[in-house]
Amino acid sequence: MNFTARDLFLALLSAFLGSVKGLLVSQIKTLGPIEIFGLRSLGATCFITPIIVFWDYKLWYDSKCNMILFIRAIIGNVAVCCYYFGFVYLPIAEASLLFYSTPIFTVFIGCIFLNEKCGFSEIISILFSLLGIVLVSLPDFTFETNRDSVSTIKGVAGSIIGAIAQAAALAIVRKITYVPPAVVSFWWALVGIPFSGILVSIQFEKSELWACGFEVWCIILIAVVGFISELSLVAALKSTDAVIISIALTSEILWAFVLQIYVNREMPTLMCILGGVAIVFSISLPPLTNCFIAKKDKLESVENGSYK
Repeated sequence: MNFTARDLFLALLSAFLGSVKGLLVSQIKTLGPIEIFGLRSLGATCFITPIIVFWDYKLWYDSKCNMILFIRAIIGNVAVCCYYFGFVYLPIAEASLLFYSTPIFTVFIGCIFLNEKCGFSEIISILFSLLGIVLVSLPDFTFETNRDSVSTIKGVAGSIIGAIAQAAALAIVRKITYVPPAVVSFWWALVGIPFSGILVSIQFEKSELWACGFEVWCIILIAVVGFISELSLVAALKSTDAVIISIALTSEILWAFVLQIYVNREMPTLMCILGGVAIVFSISLPPLTNCFIAKKDKLESVENGSYK
């Protein structure tokens, strides 16, 4: 399995920024998730365009690569848009619990379409990752009877669909590792503008008038944070298997609860701490296993050489 410390750091950075982004999305009350997603796509395009121009990146490739970029952009837009549905209609912990079932889908997609190997350590990591997510989120995951059932269904459906789409997007990026991360992100943001426009035009419910001020700054920060998070994620996927990245991204649960302590001034329960330990173990197991195997192979090659 391919793995580098740099790629793990980028994945963890993307997870941290994802938790910040979720916190910002949950603060916006007068815009729906589709409108938030559309404004974020517009903002990301504005941020990426100067980078494309300055570095003179190539945007148009052969027909096969362009089709992959377009499909990845569509699937990535579906994932992020559904992700916002979870944060708008559900508490952050519940949305994260559902959305980070991604590793399960990533394993199957990676094995089927990318021929990635899924060994014993990866399976154990996934199990501990999901156990940690359940332990962390279980105290808050209650479908209360006084909650709007329609909103609950929207949030749950959005989070699950987003998880499946995110898994597919992670796998597709591994097919175009030769494309610069900024170009992949540019395609995603550019396609996201008309994509969100179409969704806004056909949605049945209308959003309230936008309350400018604090929410404007939230939208700007969402665009900036989302832009950096997307670049970090794509860069990490260039040389590391999608399974490892998806497992590392589940650390967003930990970051969310760190923000909960220092921003919302709410202390986690013992269940949250145990879940955090399980997630950290799940993230640490694959690289430690790879390191052990690499040292063992090196030792065996040295012994074989000295024996000869």
